Amino acid sequence: MKHKVALDMVKAKLPEKRYKHSKRVAETAVKMAEIFKGDKNKCFLAGILHDFSKYDELGEMYQYVTKYKLDPELLSYKSAVLHGPVAAVKMREEYRVQDEEIYQAIMNHTSGRSHMSLNEKIIYVADYIEPKRSQPGVETIRELVFDDRNLDLAVYEITKANMQHLLSKDQPIYHKTLECLNYYNMVKE
Repeated sequence: MKHKVALDMVKAKLPEKRYKHSKRVAETAVKMAEIFKGDKNKCFLAGILHDFSKYDELGEMYQYVTKYKLDPELLSYKSAVLHGPVAAVKMREEYRVQDEEIYQAIMNHTSGRSHMSLNEKIIYVADYIEPKRSQPGVETIRELVFDDRNLDLAVYEITKANMQHLLSKDQPIYHKTLECLNYYNMVKE
């Protein structure tokens, strides 16, 4: 998929604020790809497309989970987790984005997972640290990425912060997120 096609598609579907966020994620991902030797084209496309299904109707998302035989546990979650897997399937099945790395990066940007590819990690982190993000601790993560160049530790710290947030709200934690935390806790430097 050409960059302009992806930009136009996202601009037409998402609210302006989310479109601008997606552009910033794509731009941050490209900067990170330059640092970590990722694929800039794949990172741009995954970054711009990652939130494509963010505002889809929940019932429709559940239909995608069932139709495309995604992890049935996803039926226990709402949009915060579901929009990544649903967007990935839509890109592959409806928009013919066939690249597996782009698919996995979009699929797992909401939960993370163990053994992520370089480009997956870049999208996961770029979504968290894009320039307009201001959550507590984001500056520390930016330093891990841009100063220390420690992507695995950034993944770990983001996952830990996400889990702490979910626990503080008595929210369920998707098994891939826990697996991500455990894996990157072991491999971080």
